[in-house]
Amino acid sequence: MSKNYMYLVQWYGPFSSRKELKRWEDDQKESFFLYLFQGKRKNKRSFRYYCGMTYYRKNSNASVAVRMGDSNHHIHSFEKERPETISIWIGKIANLANPHQYDVRLCENMITSEMAQIEIDSINIENETNKLAPNQNTYIINEWYDHNGIEYRPKTSDYFPNRIPDVISYYAPTKSLYRAKKLVYYGNLK
Repeated sequence: MSKNYMYLVQWYGPFSSRKELKRWEDDQKESFFLYLFQGKRKNKRSFRYYCGMTYYRKNSNASVAVRMGDSNHHIHSFEKERPETISIWIGKIANLANPHQYDVRLCENMITSEMAQIEIDSINIENETNKLAPNQNTYIINEWYDHNGIEYRPKTSDYFPNRIPDVISYYAPTKSLYRAKKLVYYGNLK
């Protein structure tokens, strides 16, 4: 019997720059290990998308802003070419007090493979790796919040809260993917 990996990822954003993200992230009391960004390249009409992770590195408590500051990070070319198109989201795995690097990597891998194989044309995904589905049963619930913690749903379909499914259910033995694109509000319970 294979193990099931279940995650509640709470995403916060959108941030229009690394500077704005850093200011907000520095004020938070929790750690964010996942991030998404999108932007457009020079002379291109369609968005490019990226899902990444950060984790404590040697002698460093690597925040998302610190990770994006690495000299070889993908975001730099977008900042140089069309910074006005950048949108950044950062995520925490809310159901785990201290997620292991394995958990963070598995979430990144599942989201990237779902985007590359189902949601978005693979050529518009910046990640050069992680486009293949994981070998483990993986279940992710995504929640989207603005900077103040209020549920956030942009109207434009190009943005992450409308691109990444609210629920992703992946059964590894048969490579079956199930998803609920956007959960529907039905009302309040008494």
